[in-house]
Amino acid sequence: MIGINPALEPGPLAMDLASRRRLQIRDFLVAEDAERVHAILERQTPWWVAYNDGDKVEQLPPEYVASLPEAQLNQIFLGINERARKQYQFLYQFYPIVSMYFTPTAPKLPILEFFEFLNSEPALDFFRKLTGRPDVQWLDAQATLYRSGHFLKSHSDLDPDNNRVAAYVLNFTKSWERDWGGYLQFFNQRHDIEEALRPIFNGLNIFNIPTDHSVGIVSPFAYGMRFSVTGWLRSDPPPGPFGQLAGRAGQPAEAA
Repeated sequence: MIGINPALEPGPLAMDLASRRRLQIRDFLVAEDAERVHAILERQTPWWVAYNDGDKVEQLPPEYVASLPEAQLNQIFLGINERARKQYQFLYQFYPIVSMYFTPTAPKLPILEFFEFLNSEPALDFFRKLTGRPDVQWLDAQATLYRSGHFLKSHSDLDPDNNRVAAYVLNFTKSWERDWGGYLQFFNQRHDIEEALRPIFNGLNIFNIPTDHSVGIVSPFAYGMRFSVTGWLRSDPPPGPFGQLAGRAGQPAEAA
């Protein structure tokens, strides 16, 4: 079973979050559990490509990306960079945890066990106390991987339905050098970077919504892999019941 570091007390952390609107908590998970999730992301998770074309979000499965001719891939990336000059744009790799978890026919890969942990009562109780929001009903999630050239331009995560309580990023990145980019950046009203957080292994970043932020572009010379599980704490009902993997307690699903 996965667990939060028992040394962490949500009460004092909640006061820091309330006063600053954002917080980084290091050593968030039990150490061996963080190592286990890292191994799952590195070795047992298939990576899709995500980018947007205006308001349309494109999510390309790995087998589809592998089938594309190089010229077509180059055209896609050229369009991404061209649009990024003038409008909101993002490009990164991901695994669609929520849709895969709630699709009965989808393979139950090991990362879905971590999603169940995030929505277990002990984890939800911690996040409710941390945010001071007892109305948190669930955490949505996607696994993300940023490599050289990937980025997420500035945005606020504002939700018109007001169901997002807070945003979170759980980092599973090892040995990330400070010149590689890929920092989680927060901006003030003058558009200056107020704070930039390096992806720290087993670190939780959590912040209130709306907050202007971005993920800086990963440097062309960076060779590391920026792994994370990220999403929002939500006050609306989840799309289905949790506990589908309960019969596999302690035994992660096999990767297809």
